[in-house]
Amino acid sequence: MSDKFNQLHLPISWAFSIKSEDFIVNECNQYAFKWLEKWPFKIHDNFVCLVGEKGAGKTHLSTIWANKLNAKIVTSSNNIFSEWYGISETNEQRYFVLDDADEINDDLLLFYIYNTIREKNSYLLLTSKTPPSKWGLKFEDIRSRVATINVIKIQSPNEAAMISIIKKMLLHCGIKTDEKIVSYIANRIERSYESINYWINQFDTTLKRKQSKFSIKFIKNFIK
Repeated sequence: MSDKFNQLHLPISWAFSIKSEDFIVNECNQYAFKWLEKWPFKIHDNFVCLVGEKGAGKTHLSTIWANKLNAKIVTSSNNIFSEWYGISETNEQRYFVLDDADEINDDLLLFYIYNTIREKNSYLLLTSKTPPSKWGLKFEDIRSRVATINVIKIQSPNEAAMISIIKKMLLHCGIKTDEKIVSYIANRIERSYESINYWINQFDTTLKRKQSKFSIKFIKNFIK
């Protein structure tokens, strides 16, 4: 990934919208979307790991699920041990989301979380950029347990998904365009969710600053 993606700061709110109506269902995420619509009432597993690349919409989709069930969301960036210990002491909550689970570098903590869910017959949705089998866990006890977790994946965007996402994001920015321009962008940027976020943000920020016309000529100044 280019350094410009790693240096990216997104100052605009549409990139992080978690409203259910703003989630774009397409053939790359449709399986995961429908799976979570059924779980846990029609699919009786205690754990699911939602896997997808950065910017794929994992947090958005898991938040939709959490809002539907009033689930508790815990992220790896918080003081997760003390927070999870408090959760494990109550029987009031049965539905949980553990966001960015692959960033927890503590096998014993994951073991504790796993056992808490099992003992309470609760439900945990984990999000991760990689499946649990790729987390590099050291202890066999936790490796063997997470290996049994169902993995549902958001696929990398194909051309149709790229076009639908770009179109909706431009609409959110209030940028009027046509199919020709949307296709031009989709066929010239890296095929990834992070790339879409980056370029739409660049277009939106520049248009607001310079009051330029959104055209193929304008886009060529960015995409070489």
